[in-house]
Amino acid sequence: MTDRERMLKTGRGEMADRLVFAPRLDLWYHPNKLKNTLPPEHQNHTIDEISKAEGWAFHKMVPEFLAGSPEETIDRALNIYRVKECPYRAELPDDVERIVTRQGERTRVQYRTPIGSVACVMVYTDEMRAAGASLTYVEEHFLKKPEDYKILGYIYRNMKVYPAYERFKAWMDSVGEHGVACANGNGDASPLHQIQRDLLDATEFFYHYKDYHKEMMGLIEDIEPFFEKVLAVTADSPAEWVLWGANYDDMITYPALFKEHYLPWLQKAAATLKKKGKLTVSHCDGENLGLLDLILESGVDMAESVCPHPMTKVPIGEYYRRWAGRMTIFGGIPSVMLLEDSATERDFEGYLDLLIRSIVPGNRFIIGVADTVPPGAKFERLRRIGQFVEKQGRLPLEAGGFRPLAGEELTKAAARVTPAKTPKKVEFSGLQQALYEGEEQTIRALVRKDLERGIWAEDILQGGLIPAMEVIGEKFKNNEIFIPEVLLSARAMNEALKILEPHLAKKDHRVSGKIVLGTVHGDVHDIGKNLVSVMLKGAGFQVFDLGINVMNEVFIRKVAEIHPDILGLSALLTTTMPHMKEVIEGLKKAGLRDKVKIIVGGAPVNQTFADTIGADGYGADAGSALDLAKKFKGKG
Repeated sequence: MTDRERMLKTGRGEMADRLVFAPRLDLWYHPNKLKNTLPPEHQNHTIDEISKAEGWAFHKMVPEFLAGSPEETIDRALNIYRVKECPYRAELPDDVERIVTRQGERTRVQYRTPIGSVACVMVYTDEMRAAGASLTYVEEHFLKKPEDYKILGYIYRNMKVYPAYERFKAWMDSVGEHGVACANGNGDASPLHQIQRDLLDATEFFYHYKDYHKEMMGLIEDIEPFFEKVLAVTADSPAEWVLWGANYDDMITYPALFKEHYLPWLQKAAATLKKKGKLTVSHCDGENLGLLDLILESGVDMAESVCPHPMTKVPIGEYYRRWAGRMTIFGGIPSVMLLEDSATERDFEGYLDLLIRSIVPGNRFIIGVADTVPPGAKFERLRRIGQFVEKQGRLPLEAGGFRPLAGEELTKAAARVTPAKTPKKVEFSGLQQALYEGEEQTIRALVRKDLERGIWAEDILQGGLIPAMEVIGEKFKNNEIFIPEVLLSARAMNEALKILEPHLAKKDHRVSGKIVLGTVHGDVHDIGKNLVSVMLKGAGFQVFDLGINVMNEVFIRKVAEIHPDILGLSALLTTTMPHMKEVIEGLKKAGLRDKVKIIVGGAPVNQTFADTIGADGYGADAGSALDLAKKFKGKG
């Protein structure tokens, strides 16, 4: 049986002769090739040649963007790709002009339509390339004001979609029996997902969802015909597997939003593709605890890039118990297990043993690294996974020792779908209610009214606003509310502070402490950092947010300049984690290390990594980071 045959059988829920190991290598390969740090025996090999030489199946689930030309991704901010993995070709309407302006690392793309223009700015730096980033970062998104919605709607409504079967079939044939060539149908599960993931900044989406809801619903209607065309052409393609939807997270694509806007389109895509004999694949690489039942209900045939505990909250055995009856799982090995700073040899060996015991009898499971093999991976560990699968992966597997989550934990996870009721407070109840609900106009009026009544600004802040934000922080930490609610409350809090600040300045208003915060160099993710900033400000800390992609020396300079009590470092990519260690080493050389407490956090970061690099604390989420900050300032 070939790897392709094994993967096809596994995708259909049948029992193959053994497990398959198919690690995604592109984000590991390109930076190591650039730095000439590939294993000596693979210096002159391509990605496929390495997989073939090591006896691994080819991972062909997501497009290899770096393998093509820049023109294939020039419209990526619209989620339009013309790569070999797409069995269709999307073209702009005839009356829409694309104007591309390149200046250094930045590319500005403007679309002129008969009803107006929209523009975006994309960035791709040498640091991003060295870190393994396969796509440009959208620095400036299309949607900035209400009028932009109709302009983008015009583009999508009139987009043309043609079959590109010959090119796709040629790529499919090149994969051969070494794996399954998965067609890139649409990385966005639904029109709203397209808006959330591609057309707006992750934080701005939640503001727009509230402020411009009517415009957003109109754009969804305009995008739907494009989705219909893509689905129809893809369904008639030669593909056997089709990727539809990617990058879910139960705090960002939270359950209520997922159920209303994601689920119907996933079900439609899965049903349409199934009629044509195709399997639907979704890239489920995020935190799925609150989405377990909804993803299963979607009807997709395979959850790819499944990333379990310790990088997320769901153990691999729980995934298998909940999903394997109806859906194939592809992934299962968290990328941090390949990093020596994050996982000891004992951790690594123990995880492999846990994995094989947790997926008995082994059908509906393909082993991969979630989300991808990181650039700093210890290659010898990859080899040992392959050897382990070869030795232990004969199917069916023998009985294992996995214990499912306790009933109360599952009940708590299910409760995430419906946020808990807002607690009532006697003092400042109206003010606090407005903060809980993110009503910025109401809170401005209430703060002014309290000031006019003679209530001191300090009392409004300390007795009303900060306790309310602490409740919000605690609820977020306990998974009772979601990111949009926190962000809207934070925006309302900022509006209140704008009114209070002139009054607070008249007194000796003392803050809880000073904190410098930022996402490390090479990393452009900010929503987690923003949440930490929100929580800290709400608790009365003075926060100096340096933003994203912060150079090591900038962190060091700011510590010397501001003399903060705490330095917070964030990273979402395994590729950028080493910069945390470099910042700490830089502070030591500058004689500043002992003068500041250092907290690190982000999806790939764990306590082992924090201890290894010499950080003072690790925050698994925004609530944990706030608890640490309070502890370090003697408030917790």
